[in-house]
Amino acid sequence: MKVTFITTVNHNVGDDFVRAGLQYILQQHFKNQKIEFQNIHKHSCITSRYGFEWFRNERYSKYVDKLLPLCITRDRMFDADLIVQSGAPVYWCHSEENNHCAEADWYRDLIVRRYLLRKERIPFLNLAAGTCQRYDSDGSEFIKCMIDAPHIVKLFKLAKVTTLRDALAQKVLKKLGCVAPVIPCSSIFAKDFHQLPDLAKEYVVLNYMSGGAHYRFGQKIDDAQWENNFRALYKNIAKHERVVFSCHNQKEIDEAKKIDASAEIFFSTDYIEYMKFYSKAKFGILNRVHGAFLIASFGKPAFVIGNDTRAKMTEEIGLTSCFVNDATVDVLMEQYDFLQSGADSFTERFAEIKTTAFADYMKALSAV
Repeated sequence: MKVTFITTVNHNVGDDFVRAGLQYILQQHFKNQKIEFQNIHKHSCITSRYGFEWFRNERYSKYVDKLLPLCITRDRMFDADLIVQSGAPVYWCHSEENNHCAEADWYRDLIVRRYLLRKERIPFLNLAAGTCQRYDSDGSEFIKCMIDAPHIVKLFKLAKVTTLRDALAQKVLKKLGCVAPVIPCSSIFAKDFHQLPDLAKEYVVLNYMSGGAHYRFGQKIDDAQWENNFRALYKNIAKHERVVFSCHNQKEIDEAKKIDASAEIFFSTDYIEYMKFYSKAKFGILNRVHGAFLIASFGKPAFVIGNDTRAKMTEEIGLTSCFVNDATVDVLMEQYDFLQSGADSFTERFAEIKTTAFADYMKALSAV
């Protein structure tokens, strides 16, 4: 059985965590079948073609893919027995920036151009789909949008199964007449796919991003205030704990060194090494939401500071988040004390959440 993932490849370790979790879930659902997993780098859809995995230039690859007839190459979208959209923000609507989920390259080039042209319509699964909006979004912008609202309904109808990873996504779909369950992001099962053990806890993990996340979405973020507050947090914790910065790219390494030029930093190009690193965390305070999910998957709590709705995914696994402008030194230190004390028996609470999440994924996949 060939399962093709619409994902990213060697691009974002968070996507790797999500995909590994889904691989575990699919293995458990299709226990009696041998599964071959394949990946398409969704930011360069020509990688769907065998032999073009190397073509990662986002600007030029889409033009080459458009001009190259599909019939002259083997293609993972036509070769698959099952197609899975793997996690990630799937629903976004930023009309003021003319940025719409309906115009995503992967939907146009993989779903419309390839999937809808298949003679045999195999199941398409949209799993762990989420939003990426302003932190305070109520979803009303989607309902008003004549571009994204019909697209979301169409995508929902195309998918044999849709699961959501945050409450806002469910709220938006519900207002559009679509019903799908919210289940914690599949990244909590990545450790199970790779059979990684729980290890002795050695350090506190911090992750810092200027502005608190990738985007701004017109929000007035006080970068200087966030940097100063985070620096104060770091200095306070470092007096009592071994602190290690988790950096997912070179930009975050540079930003961590601004906080402390001699800080201990972890960075790797291998997502499995990140998983092993997170397995040794006592707890974490991070901007990277999937760093928090990986720490949680090993039974340890984390606190997320962000500026968009991805940060609120943490609610589904019993953790909390905070808007970056509200993350004062007092708030951060209160969270540090809470995490250090066990975060209201988080280990036990998470075990129950994970058991329920697994059952919910199996129930959702029963339609396949």
